[in-house]
Amino acid sequence: MASDANNNWHALSADRVLQKLDSTTRGLSTEEAARRYKAFGPNELEEGEKLSKLDILIEQVKNPLIAVLGLAAVISFMADKFIDAAVILAVILINTLLGFFKEYSAEEAILALRSQASAEARVLRDCPETGTCQEMRIKSQEVVVGDIILVEAGAKVPADSRIIEQANLELDESMLTGESVPARKMAEALQEDLITAEMDNIIFAGTVVTQGRCKAVVFATGMDTEMGKIAHQIARTEKAKTPLKRRTLDLSKKLMILALVASSLTLVVGFWRGFELIELFLFTLAMAVSAIPEGLPAAITVALAVGVSRMASRHAIIRKLDAVETLGSITAVCTDKTGTLTTNQMTVQKLFLAGRIVDVSGVGFQPKGDFELDGVPLKASEDKSLSMFLKIASLCNDASLKSHKEEEDRWEILGDPTEGALLVAAAKAGLDKSELEESHPRVDEIPFDPKNRYMSTFHRTGSAELLALLKGAPETILDMCSYVLDRGEVKELDQKRKEEFLKASSQMAAEALRVLALAYVTIKPEEVDEFKNKGPANLIFTGFSGMIDPPRPEAIRSVHLCKRAGIKVTMATGDHKITAQAIARDIGIYEEGSKVLTGSDLDDLSDEELDGLIQDTSVFARVSPKHKHRIVQSLQRKGHIVAMTGDGVNDAPALKAAEIGIAMGITGTDVTKETADMILTDDNFQSIVNAVEEGRVIFENIRKTVKYLISTNAGEILTILVALVFMAINVLIFTPVQILWVNLVTDGLLVVNLAMEPKEEDVMDQPPRNPKENIINMDIVKNVLFVAAFMAAGTLLVFTRELNGGDIHRAQTLGFTTLAMFQIFNALNCRSEDKSVFKIGLFSNKYLIGAIVASIALQLMATTLPFFQMALGTVALSLYDWAIIFAVSSTVFIADELRKLIKGKSLIRI
Repeated sequence: MASDANNNWHALSADRVLQKLDSTTRGLSTEEAARRYKAFGPNELEEGEKLSKLDILIEQVKNPLIAVLGLAAVISFMADKFIDAAVILAVILINTLLGFFKEYSAEEAILALRSQASAEARVLRDCPETGTCQEMRIKSQEVVVGDIILVEAGAKVPADSRIIEQANLELDESMLTGESVPARKMAEALQEDLITAEMDNIIFAGTVVTQGRCKAVVFATGMDTEMGKIAHQIARTEKAKTPLKRRTLDLSKKLMILALVASSLTLVVGFWRGFELIELFLFTLAMAVSAIPEGLPAAITVALAVGVSRMASRHAIIRKLDAVETLGSITAVCTDKTGTLTTNQMTVQKLFLAGRIVDVSGVGFQPKGDFELDGVPLKASEDKSLSMFLKIASLCNDASLKSHKEEEDRWEILGDPTEGALLVAAAKAGLDKSELEESHPRVDEIPFDPKNRYMSTFHRTGSAELLALLKGAPETILDMCSYVLDRGEVKELDQKRKEEFLKASSQMAAEALRVLALAYVTIKPEEVDEFKNKGPANLIFTGFSGMIDPPRPEAIRSVHLCKRAGIKVTMATGDHKITAQAIARDIGIYEEGSKVLTGSDLDDLSDEELDGLIQDTSVFARVSPKHKHRIVQSLQRKGHIVAMTGDGVNDAPALKAAEIGIAMGITGTDVTKETADMILTDDNFQSIVNAVEEGRVIFENIRKTVKYLISTNAGEILTILVALVFMAINVLIFTPVQILWVNLVTDGLLVVNLAMEPKEEDVMDQPPRNPKENIINMDIVKNVLFVAAFMAAGTLLVFTRELNGGDIHRAQTLGFTTLAMFQIFNALNCRSEDKSVFKIGLFSNKYLIGAIVASIALQLMATTLPFFQMALGTVALSLYDWAIIFAVSSTVFIADELRKLIKGKSLIRI
């Protein structure tokens, strides 16, 4: 039978669940399991409809700018300019292939979900009506609804299942819920209105058992599981179109119009002036090729690739090239808490020892830190209360602390993270668990039970008595205590003092600390059974431990930098509201007056109501995958460009919906990494700030290249049109091949290297760009006209001065060389919008300086070598001619430097 998605399995008794699934505690028969498998399919995630390689390739060539370049290639071919046509086609091919290989891997996200399933499962089948059942091991794909599965510590759950029986069961569900602490499970029925993280009698596919064991009945397999629902959400989530794609589309249309208008105008004016039709037609085609900046896609690709390289060295791997620029546009970061803002390593931060508060330094599992009482160092060897507390913490503990073999400073916990935190605290005081166990061997134990809410271990001490050690819930442990270890002395514990201690426990909990109480008592060996049956009594209370998954120190700085850069930071986590708010306050995300909403709050809000609150909300707690998805969409409806960070499977749909999805490289799941646009190799929130910086640099560099291309093209067009309309001559100012040569020497070399410009100092002091802002703004338009006027005036001056001497070839050579040099000087102008080239460093972009040298060398060859003189129609120029050319063409550089100086932002520095 199929599982009914509307059943609240957690709210039904185990017997009722078995009845509805037509199963028993002894499992299914092989025949029944085979029938269900045939009817409902394997327990695996559907791959979904996958784009073919051809589909992805076609997507790459849909860009209108590629179409413009294709037209330019056709025009060049028609004009018998086969070399230019080949170059343009090569640019199209390279750009398309780069985009194809980057985008293809993104379609593999859904496949990564398959790796989250268990390779095999333990089930009960063909059990006799009486006698002992024998378990079977089958492939997880063969698990069906109604199967009785058995899981224990270390196992991965094969399907969503309702617990029937359990013993000390805990699971790591962080991949689904975002909870940093393992979820403790039970078998009893629960209330109906619960979110996924609160369903304590359900085990979910893909989660891992960290402690205990259980028997459960499967109620959902494959795409019906919580994991399957996430896979379905990823598949139907449309990836947001990035700002770069929107801006490039807009720019492409403008460039197409510019090319058509300029070419048409040239043709009409030339025809009106009476130029020979064939000559004019070839000239117009050459001008059209020049007006279409075929170097732009290559320049954008280079700018993005350089950004990718820089970011890789700063611990951020980009999976999609245009994501680099998009990061520079983000206005909101929606981040998970566990493992992203925090270390994902539970850490003891405070101890309460009979009225004394001891601060514990150090973060994570590395056993380095100190104990301080009122700012004064406290040593366990000199304080009996602290020593006894830490001894209990180490011995009443099933976890183990191991150093990483490859990295001495990297430590890991095997077992429950909470117990691991206690173990690390003891290790900070120099207490080694293995040495303590040698001198105090464990002889018996009482495992933790949710009903009893404590754990107890019994140890030999070398005397006739045993040492019974306990840890558990504060109110439970205190209720069993009659004495307290106060500054090394055992004193009676009255009710008034118990209430004072409980008040201190509540205060620690209000600070988002997870509080455990520790106690001990000495008993005789023959009293162990009575201790177990009747329960502990007359214990000696030693204190509380307060632990938390602490914030990363660098995350605090990163959040501050994000706010300085005008970026809204929002936390969305599966943790409890108090914990989330406390961490957010420590990091700087939460400020007084901002709102904290829970998943249940979101369920009660419409999209319109959420949109009205989203700007003032800094923390979302107890949220599920669908909630994170809604949060991202709400931010987008409010006009934000959203970056979503995460590490668990539960984050994948929201990552895909966001303009930028950011996955954690160390703790992140395969699904998250495949869905994300960027992966942080160090799981460090600081790397996001670095990425934002690089993204802003990339956009500015793209804008600089576009400004250069448009201004040089405008200079060429204005020069040609003025010469055609106002000069009473019967020859063209340039030959068609000279126009193409200038286009090759300047656009082909300089624009790509201009895209490699280093960052400007104040890049992170600027607010995020308006998401609707185009690459070409009004400042660029004004500057283009300013530069174009200088180019046209200077080129025409040199051309007409020589033309008056009667040598048309010398005039054309001087004119087209002057135009080329104008464009070379203009490349220096475009390195910054408002800062002098001497302020940013004349030689700071060595690639551009090299390209300038190469361009000048090529122009010298064009006027010096006989082969080029014959092909281009040029003549040799004297040193005096070159001096004139440099003097005239440098005016565009001098004028722009003066413009920047007038703005008052230029300080000379070479």
